[in-house]
Amino acid sequence: MDITHFFQSIPDKLGNLIVPSHILETLVIMKTAIILITLALLISSIALLILALSHHRSKKSFKPINPNSSPPALPK
Repeated sequence: MDITHFFQSIPDKLGNLIVPSHILETLVIMKTAIILITLALLISSIALLILALSHHRSKKSFKPINPNSSPPALPK
């Protein structure tokens, strides 16, 4: 057995003793799920912000009509 191979495999062996590989795979899957959920929340919050801004702008552009005034004239 080559001595460099022995020393290179020691951290792998220690890593497998401390944290088994199936736990590492589960952690990677959980990190991926968290990232995907974060992206979905970010996209939906941006969409809601755009919707709220457009609603605010449209509400601002339509001014309430005074009830005592006559209705606006229709275009000919």
